Amino acid sequence: MMLAAQLLTKIEASPTGVSRALLLSLAVLLLHSIYQRVKLRQAPSHPRRPLRRIKEPHRRPSVQLDKTLLRRIGELLRICFPHVFSLESGLMLVLTSLILLRATLTLTFSSISADNTRALLQKKFRHFIFGLFDLALYAIPATITGVGVTYTAATLEQRFRERLQNALHQEYFEKCKLHDLATKSLVDNPAHRVTNDVQRFCHDLSGLLPAVIKPIVDITIFSTALARFGGYGAPLVLMLYYAFVAAVFRMSLPNFADWVTRSREKEANLRLQHAQLVQHAEEVAFYRGAEMEGANAERLLDLFVRLEWRLKRAKWWSTFINDIMVKYTATGLGHAVCAVVVAREKAHLDPAALTELFVRCTQLYIPLSLSLGKLLSLHLKVGALCGSAHRVGELRDVLAALQRADQDARSHVVEVPNSDEIVFSDVTVVSPAGQGVLLNFTANFKAGRHVLIMGCNGAGKTALLRTLCGLWPLQSGMVERPSMLELMLLTQRTYLPPGTLRTQLIYPAIEGEGQAHGMKDEVLLHLAAELGLSGVVEREGGLDAEKEWGEVLSGGERQRIALVRAMVHCPKFVFLDECTSAISQDVEPLLYGMLQRRGVTLITVSHRETLENVHHEIVRMDGMGGYDISVIGDFQ
Repeated sequence: MMLAAQLLTKIEASPTGVSRALLLSLAVLLLHSIYQRVKLRQAPSHPRRPLRRIKEPHRRPSVQLDKTLLRRIGELLRICFPHVFSLESGLMLVLTSLILLRATLTLTFSSISADNTRALLQKKFRHFIFGLFDLALYAIPATITGVGVTYTAATLEQRFRERLQNALHQEYFEKCKLHDLATKSLVDNPAHRVTNDVQRFCHDLSGLLPAVIKPIVDITIFSTALARFGGYGAPLVLMLYYAFVAAVFRMSLPNFADWVTRSREKEANLRLQHAQLVQHAEEVAFYRGAEMEGANAERLLDLFVRLEWRLKRAKWWSTFINDIMVKYTATGLGHAVCAVVVAREKAHLDPAALTELFVRCTQLYIPLSLSLGKLLSLHLKVGALCGSAHRVGELRDVLAALQRADQDARSHVVEVPNSDEIVFSDVTVVSPAGQGVLLNFTANFKAGRHVLIMGCNGAGKTALLRTLCGLWPLQSGMVERPSMLELMLLTQRTYLPPGTLRTQLIYPAIEGEGQAHGMKDEVLLHLAAELGLSGVVEREGGLDAEKEWGEVLSGGERQRIALVRAMVHCPKFVFLDECTSAISQDVEPLLYGMLQRRGVTLITVSHRETLENVHHEIVRMDGMGGYDISVIGDFQ
């Protein structure tokens, strides 16, 4: 590119013959650069391969404008435009009308400018001054129209974001899909896709719509207007030239959609790394792992920056070709076409009329040329839109696949409303990796009969509960259980959502909604006192206090809050999966007794033999897929 700049400098300072030679050299240099770019695109080696560390069987190697991508874009557009009479369709009609009005105003401006030029040449200064007032009045509707186009496009973006985000939330938070996305690595960074990529898709779509509509409207209106002055031959010349430019773009420019997709994937990986560091800052500090985490962050940043540099260089190359072949060459071609139109009429018009014709044609040919150029320059916007659509559409495809898998798995799980028992019939539990964990398990857990499940690590204790709750698919056998509203599972790690202390105690009920209306503060305070949390209530400032609860509460306090939730909701069965591991063993049986007095049936997973006295039955798993069920005689 430095060589091209030097050639341009020499051309300006050279005589005509030398200038032609230098121009020929510049053309050869440009064609050679295009050839090298095409050769690089057709190279068999893929630049991504050395950087891939993880096998991703569910993802395609690159983003191509094929049936899959078109289907994904079509599905997203159907969400953004649900029907013809929707608000979004109305906004599109308003946007198109404003663009039509702006094109009409451009014709008016062209006419006023031509009249003013003719009046000035004919020394009709009074007419010229009135023309200046016309231009001033023209500025008012032109400004309103321009602002209206911008505001309508921004409103469309907001509406797209709201509709698409709501639709994704319904799919994303349905049943156990969030757990499957987090544990099965079906797509990278689902949280980033459902937020940032959705926002970028809506932004790209709202920006692309006026960028497509305006050139098409301008081309239609300006070509029709120009036909009255110079016929259709001149606009046809421009269109043939731009067809050649489109062919050059197609051969020389890379696949921006694929590059944008990969860039956003690497940006999401970098954000995920920092989010995980914030979440596990204490553990990293204890292990003194800051240096290693810094090296990982630097590696991810380096991958992202290197790809961004490649993308920026490709955009620079695209802008260079666009400016040379669209901005400047097409503008010169427009002036040449205008000169030809004027030359044909020089024998019939006086100088003032010829000047008026030239100004009028220039005011129309140049916008027509620029509109054709803008239409060809949309590859960057289209590439960005395709990249966003690929990431969001891929997430929706995975969610749909999870929905189908959940329906298949539910054929082995029978939900019996108001049932007082959980029945496992010849159940085989298999981990997501395909390893058999529990084989031919048969048991009957009845309401009022508390069961303790024990075994070594990896024996299948938690796996059985995951299968019961639908987190893992059931491979064989049959399960009969009550509805999920009558079941609650408390894990070793207590989830503390953002909100007040009251929100923590009544979770998953939503504070202020119907499900939480019967949960009075007096009852919550009484239960908190029974579970030993009265000190926490006083220390943190009452039930209305909002804190970072994961930071201010100890492990034992978090687990006591989980027990309060079980006592608040009083489901028929409560599964306790090591949920009191941070509570001392002498207090643990007392807490279990409180739950039992509330009429809750306990299914406990634990290694502590001290809990045998508060259960009726014990299930021992041997870690080899086998098990043994026995009755405990001295229940207390």
